[in-house]
Amino acid sequence: MDQDNRQTSLLLYNFLQCSSNTLFQAELKELGSELTREVCQDGHLEDDYELQTDGNRCYFEGSRAEGLDSERQEEIIRQIAVQLAQIGDKMENSIQPNLVNDLIQQLRNVNLPAEDKRRFLAATMEKVMQMQTVSLDLGQEKATLLLTMLLAKKVMTHAPYLFRSIFYITVDYINQNLLTRNLTRHDVN
Repeated sequence: MDQDNRQTSLLLYNFLQCSSNTLFQAELKELGSELTREVCQDGHLEDDYELQTDGNRCYFEGSRAEGLDSERQEEIIRQIAVQLAQIGDKMENSIQPNLVNDLIQQLRNVNLPAEDKRRFLAATMEKVMQMQTVSLDLGQEKATLLLTMLLAKKVMTHAPYLFRSIFYITVDYINQNLLTRNLTRHDVN
């Protein structure tokens, strides 16, 4: 998974985990175990080792520093997600149910290519943005990010069987349409 996808996946995952009224806890828990790295008994990340031909593990010194930087970045992403989830909980009812239901109907088709699913999400997001008044202190891009994740959460809540599909479609949509890497440099407020 490339860095942008990993950051966006962690942001959406943490947003969903911190949001209230989630009915998809089992799916979220399973996804969380996939997104997090396993830590060895001595505290090093599993990815920091290379298995040698004699069966021993060789620790890469440089990767420890990268791991610490990655941990800091993941903590920043988690903090942003918490703040967005708190704002999102207040806006929970701002997305009209008919938009959610229409998107669910479109995404139910398992044979639909991922590109078409992203297109349906984008069209729904355009409608959502037309109906919203964006808070001046939040900014257009962060408001769009928040509403995108909120829409995904609402779809997941009403159709948990679409959890994985909407999760990854949302990650792709965010990566293609928003500059999430700037979020780790700036606070939400």
